[in-house]
Amino acid sequence: MPERRPKPKLPRSVIILNVVMILLILLVCGLTFSLAFSAIKKETPATTVPTTRSTMEALNVSGAEQSEEESEEARPHTPPVSMTKRTTEPTEPPTPPETTPEPTVESQHADNPTNESSAPSTSWSQEFFADDLFIGDSISTGLYLYGKLEMKNVAAGIGYTPYKAYSEAIDLYDGTSATALEYAQKMQPKRIFIMLGSNGMGSTTDIEGMKSTYKTLLEKLTSSCSDSEVYCISVSPVTADSTSAASAGITNEMISDFNASVKAMCGDMGLRYLDLYSLLIDENGYFNTDYAEVDGLHFLGTTYDVMLSFIQSEIGG
Repeated sequence: MPERRPKPKLPRSVIILNVVMILLILLVCGLTFSLAFSAIKKETPATTVPTTRSTMEALNVSGAEQSEEESEEARPHTPPVSMTKRTTEPTEPPTPPETTPEPTVESQHADNPTNESSAPSTSWSQEFFADDLFIGDSISTGLYLYGKLEMKNVAAGIGYTPYKAYSEAIDLYDGTSATALEYAQKMQPKRIFIMLGSNGMGSTTDIEGMKSTYKTLLEKLTSSCSDSEVYCISVSPVTADSTSAASAGITNEMISDFNASVKAMCGDMGLRYLDLYSLLIDENGYFNTDYAEVDGLHFLGTTYDVMLSFIQSEIGG
């Protein structure tokens, strides 16, 4: 018998390569089978999945909430509509809520006496006061400082009092100096308006003394300017929080008392008294802050318009 030769063995590398190829083939087959199974599962009819409302809401909560929030700003806000079935029986219309009717223009004016229509007038004519003279203190200097009247129509000084008006000289428009009384005697104005008393009102004693000097000033003016009409303007009020008035010890009660004395003097001497005080106070009896400077005593520029308009209307201009 012929001798059998042993079969040649495959190299180790070839065996390993074959094993790897077999594993790759098995892996590809497994992936293919898995993908096919998944495709078949997705094509299963939806009836096999529960379709209850609670399940669908649970599956779509996040999406539903997002769409509501996104659309809330886009659509107008309206009251919720009832989803109950409408019956065929007629129903009574809802009773409208009780409302208070809007007041008419007439009733508004009747209930609100401080409306714009009752605001003080600010209309006046500079020509009307062209031949007149205002005698006063720092408040009166605003008549020319704010450009309301020419300086020649004003004889006023800071800290001026009735006594100083006939005893202390002030600077005049033409560069000279004289007392207010001397200037009035020289000018011989058509009308003289006196507005003094804010200074020198620190105590009852001072007020009594000022009443006496005020009367003296009136006597001197009426005797030396016999053709001039003399008017006494009330001292203006102070605001509730006026630091200037508080530091000087001035109150509206003191001012009212002094004004009453001036009014009585005018009555005794046949002169006109102009109650500017009542025009400038607010509902609480203080200087209306619409007219007052920050110190609560001096005038805003627009307050002079109110003052001059009041004077012109009072004396029939």
